[in-house]
Amino acid sequence: MIAAVIVVVLIVGGLLLSNKQASQTVPSQVEETAESVVTQVQEVADEAAMAKNSVEMKDFAFSPKELTVKVGSTVTWTNNDLPGHSATADDKSFDTGVFSQGESATVTFDKVGTFSYHCTPHPNMKATIIVEE
Repeated sequence: MIAAVIVVVLIVGGLLLSNKQASQTVPSQVEETAESVVTQVQEVADEAAMAKNSVEMKDFAFSPKELTVKVGSTVTWTNNDLPGHSATADDKSFDTGVFSQGESATVTFDKVGTFSYHCTPHPNMKATIIVEE
């Protein structure tokens, strides 16, 4: 009888200890999962913001031809065309230099204004960046 009581005490004690460890493990797993989800959401938001301020160079054209951004924004040009292209401000305020197919270049706009630009090797390629407050 005493042996049976000891066995029951050991089993109940083990279950209580197991539940205590589980209750400590579950919140930390939930916390780690929540942190992971927050990180992933931030990465998607960053990618969306970056995509929003993107210009594609393809078929000897800039797309979009007009892009409006906020002061402090960075615009990324991606060359999806075979020849090299540049994004060169008509007023010389920025120049990405010529870059090849599959490459990208960026410019950060710190001043309000309208910036017309062209491709140096292909001057018929024209577009505009509008920078607002």
